[in-house]
Amino acid sequence: MFSSIDRAAITNQLMKLKLLVVAVILMISVALRAQNSSRADLSIFPNPAAEFFSVDDHSDLLNEISIISLAGRKVKIFTYNKGEQYSISDLPKGMYLVQMSDKNKRILTTQKLEKR
Repeated sequence: MFSSIDRAAITNQLMKLKLLVVAVILMISVALRAQNSSRADLSIFPNPAAEFFSVDDHSDLLNEISIISLAGRKVKIFTYNKGEQYSISDLPKGMYLVQMSDKNKRILTTQKLEKR
C-alpha cells in the first residue's frame, strides 16, 4: 500500500505536527499564566463604595480604568495614578464593571463594583 519512503515521509510530517502542537500549547499556557498573574495583582477597594474607590496595583501594568454600566456603556474613564482615589459620587447607585487596561489597551482584568 505505502512504500517505505512514503511511510518515512508521513512519520516525519506527523512528528513535525506533534512538535508544533506542543509548541502552541506551551505558548497558550505561558500567555494564560501571565494574564492570570496580572489579574491577581489588581484589586479595587472599598467595595461597595459610595464616593470613591482606589486600586491596589502590584503588577505595575495598569494604565487606564474604565467604569462600565451593566448596559455596556462606558460611563467614566480614568488614567491610573498610583495611590489616587477615583470619584464615582456622580454615578447613580447600582452595579458597575471596572475594566483595567495596560498602556497597549489590553484588558488586564474586569471586576464588579457596587456603588451605594
